This record gives sequence, structure tokens and C-alpha cells, in this order.
Amino acid sequence: MATWTFSLMITNTTDRELVVDHPQLDWGIWNTEDVEERGPLNVPPHTTIQALGIKASTGPNGYECSCSWKDKVPAGEKSYGAISLSLDVPQKSKNRATCLVNHQLHVDGWEDLPEKGHNFVRSIIVSKIDS
Repeated sequence: MATWTFSLMITNTTDRELVVDHPQLDWGIWNTEDVEERGPLNVPPHTTIQALGIKASTGPNGYECSCSWKDKVPAGEKSYGAISLSLDVPQKSKNRATCLVNHQLHVDGWEDLPEKGHNFVRSIIVSKIDS
């Protein structure tokens, strides 16, 4: 039986680590870097990694999760912002996914999920907008 999967690659072009914030697993199994039960990972500056992986718990079932990443702020400085990902790939209804960003952070490369399907890989590039 095939397993349904989602993988998110993040390229962090900023000078700060992106730290996992509020990971929530509603349905499925964390599977980051093909390691079961490994949740989302921090993304070092100037690095590309698989920051999040999830798979269905058994066979053809759905998966649902959310996670945010925020920059690790040095003392006396302000945050660049946060990236928030939300996924819902259910067994019988339409897929939903969002990737939101705020403040000085910017995301390139995000594509919404099609209504149907169950195996997806997404890659985003996170950069800082100078203000």
C-alpha cells in the first residue's frame, strides 16, 4: 500500500536561523528527512534543508499539520518575522494548504496544492526585505 507524503524544502537566505515555532500534528506521522517521528527542523542561515516532512499514518489516509518558523533574534534587535505553513490533505475532500509570511520576511516558490492528489514536494526560498 502506498503512503501519502508531503515534503517542504526551505532555503534560508537570511543571516539568522529560522527556528521551529508551534508545530502541530493533527493527523499523520512526522517524517522529516525520512525519519519517522522527526518533527520540523530549524533552518540555519544560508542553508537549504528538508524542514518538514509528514506522511499518512497508514496506507491511503490523509495528513494534516501546521508549523511556523521565526528568526532567532539577537539581543537588542527586532524580529524579521515568521513563516506559517498549514496543510490538510484529507482522504475524501479537497486538499488545502497555505504558506503565509509577515513583516520583513518574503517567500518565493510556494505553490498551492491541487485539489486532488496526495504526494507533494514544495521548495521555498525565504529572504529578508530591507525596509
